[in-house]
Parts: sequence; C-alpha cells; structure tokens
Amino acid sequence: MFDPISFLLFTCASAIALAIPGPTIALVITRSLSDGRHVSVPLAMGIGLGTLIGSTAALAGAGAILLASASAFTVAKIVGAAYLIYLGIKLFIAEPTPPNITVQKKRSSTLHGLRDGFFVTLLNPKSIAFSAAFIPQFIGPDSSYVWQATILVITFSVLATLNGLAFAFGTNVLRRFVGQLSMLRWMNRVGGSFLASSGVAGLFLKRPAD
Repeated sequence: MFDPISFLLFTCASAIALAIPGPTIALVITRSLSDGRHVSVPLAMGIGLGTLIGSTAALAGAGAILLASASAFTVAKIVGAAYLIYLGIKLFIAEPTPPNITVQKKRSSTLHGLRDGFFVTLLNPKSIAFSAAFIPQFIGPDSSYVWQATILVITFSVLATLNGLAFAFGTNVLRRFVGQLSMLRWMNRVGGSFLASSGVAGLFLKRPAD
C-alpha cells in the first residue's frame, strides 16, 4: 500500500516545485496575455501531457541516460533551446488579439497551443533529469515499483496541468484589465524576449552530475 504521508509530502513538494515559474509557465502567461485562454488553456493541457510522457520516459531510463551521457544531454538541450528560441521570436513578432474582441475558438489554435506546451515541456532535459531524481525518492520498497511510479507520475502530471491552468486563467483576468492593444504588443515583445533568452540560456545548461 502507498504510504499516505509520503504521498502527501510528494504532492506538496510537487506543487511547490511546479509553482516556480520557468519557460513553460512563461509561455502560458505570455500567450494568455497575447491571445487569451482559448490558446493558453490548450497550452496548459500540453504541459500536462508533456509532463506525463517526459516523466514516464525519465523513470523508464531516459533520465538516467541524460544524466550519464554528455552527448545525449547536449543533443536534448540544443533541440529544446532551439524550440524555445523559435517560439520566442514567433511571439515577439506576433500581433496580439484585442481583448475587447471575442475570438472564435479555432481547432488550429487549440492544436498549436497543445503542441507548443507539449514540446516545450518534453524537450526540456532539465525537467526529465529532475523527474528521474525527484520521483523515485517517494517510492517505497514494500510495494510494486511500477504501480507506485504510475500513481506518482499521473499525480505529478495532473498537478502540472492544474498549475498551468491556474496561470492561464489568472493571466486572462489581467488581460481584461490591460485593455490597450499597444500594451499587449509590448508584453509580447517582453515575453518573446524572455522565451528566446531562456532558450539561449538553455544552451549553457550542464548536467546535474557535472
């Protein structure tokens, strides 16, 4: 059986770790300010899906490979950094949606948001390495490793989704108060610059073992 105290500690520790803003949350905030929750909500769902796949891969051995292999870690961080830089430039030059105009939710916008959230999360080698080091600490020896790992990964992924949604809805409220399109353009520039800078900074990431 799962130790309730360990599970509670895991939930609290996960919520705290996920609440610390990083590139994924920055993406949710900036896209929510730019285009509203019809894009940021799918982004949050993509983050949850990326967390689920990434954490599963981490516990299945990908995390150990990234921690042990300098070449694998380098390839992963370059791909992830390039994608962040691409999204940053794309956001920097994008025209925001006026907050006083109701935009019909488009299937393409939903899929693009889901895709971006998924890949930004999945292509972050630091997240995979974190999952590989963090989640096993809460797996006890008295029950099935696979069963416990499954529960913890699902819980972590749900919390990641809820965290993204909280930022999405909270930022959407702020968007309504901003009002001016010129201010939203400025926020696009700031958000795009931050994402691109995060991508550049990602190129200098080092393996936790280094």
